[in-house]
Amino acid sequence: MASRPYLRLLALVWLVLAAPAWGAASRRPLPPEAEVMGMLRQLETARVQGRARALEDDFDEQARERPHDSMPRVYRAWLQFPTDACWNELKALSTLYPENPWPLVGMGLIYVRWGMLAEARGVFATALREKPGFPPALWGEAVLLQAERRPVEAEARFREALAKLDAPQIRTALGLFLAQQPGREADARAELTRAVEAWPEQPEALKTLARLAQTGNDVRAAAVAGDKLVSLKPRDREAHRVQAGLWLAAGEKDKAAASLERYVALGGAEPASLWQLARLYTELGRGADEEKALGRLMEADGKDAEAALRLAELAEARGDMASSEGFLVKASERAPARSDVHVRRARLVLKQERFQDALGAYRAALAAPERRVPEAEGEAAALVKRFRLPATPAKGTADQIYNRVSLGLVALYTERLKEVPELKGNLKVRVQVDESGRATQVAVLYDSLKDALLAGHAYFAFMDAQYPPGQDAPVFQYVFRPPK
Repeated sequence: MASRPYLRLLALVWLVLAAPAWGAASRRPLPPEAEVMGMLRQLETARVQGRARALEDDFDEQARERPHDSMPRVYRAWLQFPTDACWNELKALSTLYPENPWPLVGMGLIYVRWGMLAEARGVFATALREKPGFPPALWGEAVLLQAERRPVEAEARFREALAKLDAPQIRTALGLFLAQQPGREADARAELTRAVEAWPEQPEALKTLARLAQTGNDVRAAAVAGDKLVSLKPRDREAHRVQAGLWLAAGEKDKAAASLERYVALGGAEPASLWQLARLYTELGRGADEEKALGRLMEADGKDAEAALRLAELAEARGDMASSEGFLVKASERAPARSDVHVRRARLVLKQERFQDALGAYRAALAAPERRVPEAEGEAAALVKRFRLPATPAKGTADQIYNRVSLGLVALYTERLKEVPELKGNLKVRVQVDESGRATQVAVLYDSLKDALLAGHAYFAFMDAQYPPGQDAPVFQYVFRPPK
C-alpha cells in the first residue's frame, strides 16, 4: 500500500523541471482559507455536474499567466481528487512549494480514503507545523480521528476547525460524522441543513439529510432534500422514481407526478411506478394523461389486465363503447381465467342489445375459475330463457338436429311476432364440425330476418348440438313467414 503514491512519478519529475527559478520570497502570498475553500467547493460541484474537464484548461492557462502563484496548480490537481494522479501532483507541489499547506491537506485526506492513517497523520502534522492552527489541516485531522474511531476527539477537532473557519465542507463533515453517532440525529440534521443551505451541490450530505428526515418522520424535509439531490443528477432515472415517493409521502401529488413523468421520459417502465403515475393522474383529474400512462403500462407488462380494465372504464365513461369493448377483449386475453372480466364485457354488450355476444361472454365467465361474480349465473340464465334455448342440446344426424332446432326457433318466432308482427325473412347458417362431432363454428351465410334473438337461438342451438363423429360442414336454412 505504501508504494501506491509513487505510481505516477513522472508528474513529480515534470513539475520539478517546470518549477520557476525564483525563490519562495518572490511567490504570491496564499489567498485566505475561506477563499480557497470556496474554490474547492466550486471544483467539487464541477465534478458532480460533469464540468471538471472544462476547468482543467482554465487552470493550466492561469498557471502560465501567474507563474508566481502555486494555487492554480493546486486547484488543477484537486480536480482529480481523490485519485492516484491527484495525490502524485499534490506530492510534487508540496515539494515545490513547501510553504503552501494545501497540498499536504489534500494528500492527507486522500491517505485517509486509502486507509493509510499513519501517513495521513504525518502530513497533517507537517501542515500544522508550517502553519499552526491552519483550519483545513484541523479538519483533516478530525477526519483522521474519525477513521481511527476516536469519536470524542474527532468531534472536538471538527468543532475547533469550524470555530476558526465556518466552511460548508467542515460543517458537512461534522454532520456526516454526527449522523453515525447513536442519538445524535437531530444534531446531524442541524449541521447538514446549514451546510447544504450554503452549498447545495453535495450528494452525500443531501442523501443523509433525506434519510435522517425520513427517520424523524419529517416527510417534507426529506422531500426537499431529495429534490435538491435529484437536481444534481437530472439524468438519473432511479433518483426521479425515489423522489416521487418522497413527494407523495409529503402529500405533494403534483410534484410526485412530475417526478414520475421525468422517470418515464428517461425510459423508466417499471410497472409499479407506471401504476403509481396513473393513480396520481386519477386523483388529479387528469384523465387524458391517465390513459397515456395506462397505455404505457400495457406495453410494459403484457400480462397486466388491470390497465386494460381501467381503460375500458374510461372509454365507457366518455361514451366510446367500441374502445371500451376492445380493452375488455384485451383484458380477457391477458387474464382468460378471470370470470369478472368476461362478465364486464357481457354486461357492456348487453346494454347494446347484442344478445348473442352477451351470452357468449357470460358462458366464458361461468367457465372461468377465478374472481367469480355471484350474479353472473342468474344473468346468463335470463338470457338463455330469452333465447328460448332447450334444456338439453340437440343430438343425432343433421336432419334430427335440424328438426330439433326448428322446434325452438318456431316457438321463439311465434313470441317475436307478438312484438314485431311484420317479422319475416330467411336465415341460413353453416356449421363446422370436428372429428369428435362437436361444432367449432357457426357462420351466418344469409340473414334477411335481421332478428338478434332468432339468430342467437340458431347460433347457440347449433353450436351446442352433438353431431355424428367426423368432419363435416352441414348447412341449415329456415324460412320465416307470419301465419295468414
